[in-house]
Amino acid sequence: MADDKWGQSVNAVVSLREGLSAEDIPSPEGLIAFTKSQLAGYKCPKRLLILDHVQRGPNGKPDYKWATARLLE
Repeated sequence: MADDKWGQSVNAVVSLREGLSAEDIPSPEGLIAFTKSQLAGYKCPKRLLILDHVQRGPNGKPDYKWATARLLE
């Protein structure tokens, strides 16, 4: 997505596994903190959107156009 400072920014659209109890669902801040512990800072999402499901194409890969549209809403 476009970013005034960097040109583009990293964003993430995620869905959680089914069957998680309410106390097991991580916060967006917790997920971003986890990514910062695993990835270089420039690879970590600046914005995170948690949805019930992520739409996938016929090949099983995430539909990036759909995800971008959700982030722009």
